[in-house]
Amino acid sequence: MRSEKNIFNDLNKKTNIVKALLFRGGEQEGLFEYARKIRDEVFGKKVEVRSVIEYSNICEQACNYCGMNKYSSIKRYILSDSELLREIEKLYCNGRRVIMIQAGEISADIYFQRLYKLLKEVKAKYLDLTFICSFGNLSADKYKKLKEAGVERYLLKFETSDPKLYKKIKPSDSFENRLAHIEMLKKFGFQVSSGNITGLPGQTTDSMADDLLLMKKLDIPMGSTSVFIPNDMSNYANCPPGDILTALNSMAILRILCPNMLIPSTSSLELLIKDGQYLGLMAGANAVTLHDGTPENDEAEFVIYRKERYKPKDILIKTVARAGLECYPDLLSVTPE
Repeated sequence: MRSEKNIFNDLNKKTNIVKALLFRGGEQEGLFEYARKIRDEVFGKKVEVRSVIEYSNICEQACNYCGMNKYSSIKRYILSDSELLREIEKLYCNGRRVIMIQAGEISADIYFQRLYKLLKEVKAKYLDLTFICSFGNLSADKYKKLKEAGVERYLLKFETSDPKLYKKIKPSDSFENRLAHIEMLKKFGFQVSSGNITGLPGQTTDSMADDLLLMKKLDIPMGSTSVFIPNDMSNYANCPPGDILTALNSMAILRILCPNMLIPSTSSLELLIKDGQYLGLMAGANAVTLHDGTPENDEAEFVIYRKERYKPKDILIKTVARAGLECYPDLLSVTPE
């Protein structure tokens, strides 16, 4: 155990991160225990619970791992103004105070003009509501107007820190461009979330270690490490999934590297193993997202992972309690303990 703790105390070294990513058995349990200790020292037993509204599945990107890429044959949709407002009001009345509005990447101005107006109206009505937006790479002007409309947070994952691998999985983008957008978001004053995907086809353990070191370097308040799921509607349909144990280790290492970070236990974990999101919380995560804000007629078409979706709803509240934690509406508004 002494050698393990030496590694935990020096995870800024890439060689130690690589070793910790491969922990199994008792070594892995020690890693998880240490990650929980760090989390609890900073945040106590609080876990942020947010809801997601999947606003549109239209996307201009050509990501090889995603079932919503621009070449996909899925049925496309955009929520109407009344649908979006109804879902926000429903979630607010159910106690949600952090709502993520997620969509594919699209650049049409008319699309955003609607959003600016709606978000401003909602923020004027619900002063204690926090919005996270996830719309991919946008122009500086769009970032600026979203911030002016009252959006506090923005999610833009870098997926992988390996520029060559990035180009393979996202041929219509580049790693350098993605990083430039993350820095732009920071300059506009957003609370930025980013992160990687573990187990991508062609990814190495060394590369995953670089991802985690980049997360620390970015110095952002939110970050995630999810696991690759082969999407049956993508070019990677026949690839093997990522390793769940490596993904959980990655989450625990991220907690140790970034003690003040809000880290979600992602639904991708549950797709690979029963109680995956519970295990994520036991590995140091402190946020969960309920998939309870998209109209039933549309939610089947938001296929980031696979056609047969896992849509965590109120059962996640029980999962949080089972992990010995308590739900909280907005952790970034709280000064860390």
